[in-house]
Amino acid sequence: MSSDILSASIAFIATATLLTVTPGPDSALVLRTAVRWGGRMAFMTGLGVSVGLTVWGITSAVGVAALLAASPIGFRILQIAGALWLIWLGVHALAASRSKAVSPATKHTQTAEAAPRRSFATGLSTNLLNPKALIFYVSLLPQFIPPNAPAFSMTLLYALTHALLNIVWFGLLSWCVPATRRLINRRRRNQRRHARPQQRAQTWVERLTGLALIFFGLTLASIAI
Repeated sequence: MSSDILSASIAFIATATLLTVTPGPDSALVLRTAVRWGGRMAFMTGLGVSVGLTVWGITSAVGVAALLAASPIGFRILQIAGALWLIWLGVHALAASRSKAVSPATKHTQTAEAAPRRSFATGLSTNLLNPKALIFYVSLLPQFIPPNAPAFSMTLLYALTHALLNIVWFGLLSWCVPATRRLINRRRRNQRRHARPQQRAQTWVERLTGLALIFFGLTLASIAI
């Protein structure tokens, strides 16, 4: 590996890491899933997001994403669809914040609702409808490909690296939120006494992430319109 390719790869990893940990709709969605459904469902949501990034990277490598970005109508349709999807997720989160805490009687029903495949599909569709991923791979990623370097191979390698960074980050979020909750609960001697504060904390997380998703969706819609 030449020094130019090595330097460009290090710069890309640093930039991709910064973009990964920066709060956005993907992180908000994973955080909300971790609070409401637990670490396993949150990890599946993050895995769906990461697969979506890989899809964008592959399409960028073969030039499909570049063609879509060159089409104003196609790009605007993608923007509007992504904005509506984020707004719907935000509204759904706000509606869920008004529901009561999970009870043993509804545990089986909610487990079915939060099936891993559904969590994965939510993360995947959220990312595939996010034009920022398209912009990242079409405009920003080529900046890290040195002249005379194999563009297809490096684009694909960068896409897989970015997806791996997201898996690690979302995996940390998926583990930290339930682990923190278990640690707090372990220190509580009287679970019934602290049930309402725990429920209020979950409600506020639902509301904040719902508002954040709606904000991202409205921002995206304003750019598209």
